[in-house]
Amino acid sequence: MKEVNRDEIISLLERQIDLTVLSETVSTNDDLKVAAREGAADYTALVAKRQVGGRGRDGRRFFSEGGLYLSILLPWRDDSAPYLTQIAAVAVALALESTAQVTPTIKWVNDLFWKGKKVCGILTESVVAEGTRRTVVGIGVNADVPEGSFPDDLRSIAGSVPVDKNRLAAAILNRLLALFDDFSPERVKDEYRARCFPSGTRLIVVKGETEREATACGLDDSLGLVVKYEDGTIETLISGEVRVKAAL
Repeated sequence: MKEVNRDEIISLLERQIDLTVLSETVSTNDDLKVAAREGAADYTALVAKRQVGGRGRDGRRFFSEGGLYLSILLPWRDDSAPYLTQIAAVAVALALESTAQVTPTIKWVNDLFWKGKKVCGILTESVVAEGTRRTVVGIGVNADVPEGSFPDDLRSIAGSVPVDKNRLAAAILNRLLALFDDFSPERVKDEYRARCFPSGTRLIVVKGETEREATACGLDDSLGLVVKYEDGTIETLISGEVRVKAAL
């Protein structure tokens, strides 16, 4: 299993950024939020070989050993801010397609699946320092994680993609920054829709302690998820959690 190497990643980047590679940290997102408050520049990025406190949405634990864990600090832009999670999802999908020759599926709104198992999670957070708002985009990919490394409770739902982590890290950053710097809402929407689970997918919509079965009806113009419940009612979800009843 090839180790993450800063110089190799830097050599593959299409633009200059401030990149640090850490052997271990609690959370690359938390590190960058602290760095932002201490004056770190936009486009500062961290890659960790291991996170001991990796987390996903709603503070859930995210297994972070043996894969690729990166975060980047971006300036706040009103036009792209509502789409940053989708931008990141598209960037990871494009990067996996080009470096690993696999075709992942985006599970609305912030996960990627391959062969029926989750291989990537995305967490986007804002940070305010000295009156300036910025965004931290965190991406965790189960890249080249050895078989059997996942804890028992994750082995049925977590998968890994065989890929060179240095090439993947550079590809993610290159595609993310290209989509962000030359933001086109229509391109992001088209790329996201093309990779999101299809209409007709059976889902479970989770709201707090409540779970309801529904069918995906597609994405609206703002990439909200339109679902139809068993009683015939239709709702557009703009945030929240859904689970897929069958493998993607």
